[in-house]
Amino acid sequence: MSNSATSADAVVVGGGPAGLTVAAEAARAGARVVVLERRTEDTHSRAGVIQPRVLELFDVRGLMDRFRVAAERWRPDFEVPRYIYAGLIGLRYDLLDSKFPYALILPQMTTEHLLAEWAVEQGADVRRGITYLGHAQTADGVTVTARDAAGRELEFDAPYLVGADGARSLVRETAGIPFEGHATRMTAVAVDADLPFPWQASMQMKRNKHGWVLAYPFGRGITRFIIVAQHRRNVPKHEPVTMDEVRESLRLIFGDDFGVTSAKWLSRYGDAHRMVPAFRRGRVLLAGEATRVHYPASGIGMNYCIQDAFNLGWKLALAATGRAPDALLDTYHDERHPVLKALMDDVAAQCGLHFDFSHAGLALKDFVERELIPIPEVNAILRDRLSGFGTSYHRALDTHAADGTRVSDFPLSTPATTYTRVAEDACFVLAEAAGNAATGGAATGRNLPDLVTAVTAPADALAQRFGGAAAVLIRPDAYVARAWAARPTDEDVATALRMATRQETGAREPGADAVHRQPEHA
Repeated sequence: MSNSATSADAVVVGGGPAGLTVAAEAARAGARVVVLERRTEDTHSRAGVIQPRVLELFDVRGLMDRFRVAAERWRPDFEVPRYIYAGLIGLRYDLLDSKFPYALILPQMTTEHLLAEWAVEQGADVRRGITYLGHAQTADGVTVTARDAAGRELEFDAPYLVGADGARSLVRETAGIPFEGHATRMTAVAVDADLPFPWQASMQMKRNKHGWVLAYPFGRGITRFIIVAQHRRNVPKHEPVTMDEVRESLRLIFGDDFGVTSAKWLSRYGDAHRMVPAFRRGRVLLAGEATRVHYPASGIGMNYCIQDAFNLGWKLALAATGRAPDALLDTYHDERHPVLKALMDDVAAQCGLHFDFSHAGLALKDFVERELIPIPEVNAILRDRLSGFGTSYHRALDTHAADGTRVSDFPLSTPATTYTRVAEDACFVLAEAAGNAATGGAATGRNLPDLVTAVTAPADALAQRFGGAAAVLIRPDAYVARAWAARPTDEDVATALRMATRQETGAREPGADAVHRQPEHA
């Protein structure tokens, strides 16, 4: 390693949602993190929706007040309790068992600003105007070379490098990780038109043999149109979008161009569908869009990037600072790769249903929207796919049904608060049933590892939320590491922690069946 290089525990290349979340989570857990971001100014916001599971994760970090205030400034009706799947209406987010039964509308750049603020608060060193040039990897770490805005070459040494530099990731290319799939076959258009939203409802959608349009307010005086025009779907991605094209497509599909003459932003994007076979090569890990690119079906892409980052961040910190073995980082791939493979398959299925504008295709969409989506069990399956609630890290050999499952907020009895408020400042959280003699009562007198914060919860609330459990050990990313039907001993908890951090192996072996699970319904 170079004597002149800046030393860190981890270098993150890319200051988008995934990179900033990884950096914040790793810094929060005690790692020295440097973020290298090429951009010095904002770009136009592509993504504009935050899904319910990401809202729960932000709540676990005490961020939801910031996001709600920012969203309310953007548009008053920022909560969307009814959502779409494959361009079809009727998903009932309002029926989700969550504090956040809605999607939240917020421009991606505002999300990035809030995440950058949080990352800096946690101690991350976020540097802008720094262009990644390459890296060299040894058995002990990585040396990253970069260039600043003045043209000076810089070096950064760290045990680990995270590439969160997007679909055209240079980190991925330099690491030699393949990017498998197909190139763009179809294009669509996104337009932020200078047009006050022309309708009373907060979303409008139209489809016919000419294509499909989604319209919604995207700030004051701006209407965002997402347009898939049948006669323009084979236009190359690099061809500029014109206002004449926009007006023509709106007239064909909506029957009206609404007098649109100008736009803040016009973009043509495609359905390229590629994914890496591995999220890691040696001391280089990939996150967010560096791991995959796909059509932005139903506005879920950024959300899965952020969920990747929550999974990786705490593991990166513990491994980089010597509190867990390097093998812990293998579980990032083991857990997230199957989830992302399921996401890619789901996007492909959505596109197949969504973009068939033949007579048969339109009839099928009408049937699915009218007859199938209203069925409660079907609605639950589809909304769990999009919201992120369907993700579980439960494995076949886990001993309790709650192992590996998602954690949302629940009440605590000591202190008299909630799980999310304790989790803001904790690493692992041990929640035990209180007021029940059979479980041994409160979590007092415990001799637990430093990484574990012990609290108690009402026995009925704990049992109801976690399949009858009397105690649960919760990971930093709000998934159950281990659940017990009876009060665990101190050694039980310590063993569960060692297994969760890969200091000890057991039931949860690499390559087991972490899945994007569908809910079970009576």
